[in-house]
Amino acid sequence: MGKKSSIQVKYTFVFIVTLALVAGAFLAGLSTLRDQVLRNEAEAVADQVIAFRAWVAGSGMIWVNKLAPGFPDYLATRTNFHGDTFYGKNPALATRELSTIANKTSLRATFLVTSDEYRQPANKPDSFERQAIETFKNDKSLKYVDGYQTGEYRYARPIFIKKSCLKCHGDPEDAPSEVIEKYGSKKAFGYKVGEVRGIVSVKLPSITWQQLLPILSNPIAIGLVVCAFLLNFLFTQRVIIKRLKQLTGDATAIAKGKLSTPLAYTDPKKSNDEIDHAYHAVNLLKKSLSIIMKRSKK
Repeated sequence: MGKKSSIQVKYTFVFIVTLALVAGAFLAGLSTLRDQVLRNEAEAVADQVIAFRAWVAGSGMIWVNKLAPGFPDYLATRTNFHGDTFYGKNPALATRELSTIANKTSLRATFLVTSDEYRQPANKPDSFERQAIETFKNDKSLKYVDGYQTGEYRYARPIFIKKSCLKCHGDPEDAPSEVIEKYGSKKAFGYKVGEVRGIVSVKLPSITWQQLLPILSNPIAIGLVVCAFLLNFLFTQRVIIKRLKQLTGDATAIAKGKLSTPLAYTDPKKSNDEIDHAYHAVNLLKKSLSIIMKRSKK
């Protein structure tokens, strides 16, 4: 076996390991913060989408008297007594058009309302969305599913069938003729209240470590960490290591017969310091040696 390391070497090693653990904990905290920031942003988008769908569903359909360029789709038409034609858009159509507009203009978040029983090819779910739908069907208590995929943060919120949804997604025999005419009677029917109809899927660019570096380089945070470790290091070196070295030197001198060696410490009755107690033990040994030396001379 090699020579046993000194307390100072052991402490230095523990100090470095502690520093690494603190840095690791700090990085883990930043990672959690990143996840929470992205999740909060995605939740806000999903809340708005669901609120918009609920608003459209509340009236059954919204009617416009002009089809916007690039959005020729509609579910039904009506003509008023002036001969003006109005085009009806159900919640699915209205939400899809909203997502198209939002996804073109958004600098960050994009979204899609999709389902495993989609009626429009543009609403086809990708692999993450298919897995999310399956997960929600297996566990309806889940509030969301999220993760990272190719540099993007992915988030999914379930959409459950409500009573108002059954008009277009319950028994096809009860569905409006416009729905049957447009989508047929086979797809996205047969649902019951409480079942998972689909999801709101949100994409956000992930926050990279390069973007997190400014947080890591915050001068106040770095200053506080440095002060904490410096205080710890100085306390150990000056209050513990230095006194132990002094005690070792004094005890060695006494062992060599220098009984006049002064021992500077606080009486254990007034101190809970372990080094003071060790000094006191050495002082008792010193007194015993003095008595023995005096008796031997007689």
